[in-house]
Amino acid sequence: MRTFIAADINDQLRGRIEKLQSEIKRRLKNASGIKWVKPQLIHLTLKFLGEVDEQRIDEMYEALELVCQDYKAVELEFSKVGSFGRPPKVLWLGIEKPVDELQKLAADLEDAFEELGFEKEQREFSPHLTLARIPEKADRALPQIIESIGKIDAPKIIVDSVCFYKSQLTSDGPIYTLLNKIKLK
Repeated sequence: MRTFIAADINDQLRGRIEKLQSEIKRRLKNASGIKWVKPQLIHLTLKFLGEVDEQRIDEMYEALELVCQDYKAVELEFSKVGSFGRPPKVLWLGIEKPVDELQKLAADLEDAFEELGFEKEQREFSPHLTLARIPEKADRALPQIIESIGKIDAPKIIVDSVCFYKSQLTSDGPIYTLLNKIKLK
């Protein structure tokens, strides 16, 4: 079973993301091959776990609960449009200023799951919402479009819980099933 840990976003931000995706699509001359993430599936990934044995789910829940018990809800403002890779491979919406509490939560999740035998992420945690995955032959104007947008006005969200999801990949896109949700203080 494929799993990950994430924070959900609210419907107001999903609506703003949908408008942003439409704006970018309109400005692209060639959007072929770009895989846009459906707004209802967008989430803030805190830790990707990959394939896990269902027998381990209880110990994973316990580790997640243990980490989350010391954390309070945190407010985030996703306003920065950017990409990973040159040429861009992932289009994202991120936060401008690091939020220490969120960085620490992600680091504590990494440590807790490393103790359970999961590989620790080598890249620094970069809080973002994936908007699209981009093939190599995408529109060459995309970097300029991203740069011209830069920042957007988007509703702030309160991350007040951490979710444990199962991810099932299908030809129509992923299906996410909530396995457990832990409220933050």
